[in-house]
Amino acid sequence: MNTSEGLADLVAAEDVLLFVNAAITATGQREFRPGVPGAMDQRLSPDFLHTYVRVNYRRVYAASPALDINDHNAARIVLGPLESAGEAGEEERRVEGRLIAARLAVLPPPRVYRLFGAVRRARINDRRTRAIMRDRLAARPDLGHDAVKYRGGVRTAARHVHLRCPPEAEPLAEVGAFLFRPGCR
Repeated sequence: MNTSEGLADLVAAEDVLLFVNAAITATGQREFRPGVPGAMDQRLSPDFLHTYVRVNYRRVYAASPALDINDHNAARIVLGPLESAGEAGEEERRVEGRLIAARLAVLPPPRVYRLFGAVRRARINDRRTRAIMRDRLAARPDLGHDAVKYRGGVRTAARHVHLRCPPEAEPLAEVGAFLFRPGCR
């Protein structure tokens, strides 16, 4: 191994370590009061790190939600591979989908529904994304509870994935009526 390869590996390791440390600690909060001249937004540096690591170390980036990072950064990392699905091969997308589904299973419901709203606003509407969202909705132990408590988020997600709520399919029929036809039942 020559010196340039060793140096490149060291730089890559330092890049990934910096990103993981930031993903564990950075929360996206404002450092100073908003609206005050000179107030700095803590999101600028993590935005750069997320983009840099996603572009240069995509596999590491996609696998990082398996680490004990905070929910804010986990949601951002989940959104990254969904936004840039065209940059990955078929097998890589399959692995990313499993990693995303695993992290969505442990994220709190409000964070997941905010993420689904971001997916819709970003107009990410490929088959893999819809399947991940549909599977997450199906895995909820009480979707009716979520529909009441997080009505806007569940409605946004259901509409985005074209969730079928036919009248004969309980309990989805009741959830569908509550979300899309209020007052009819």
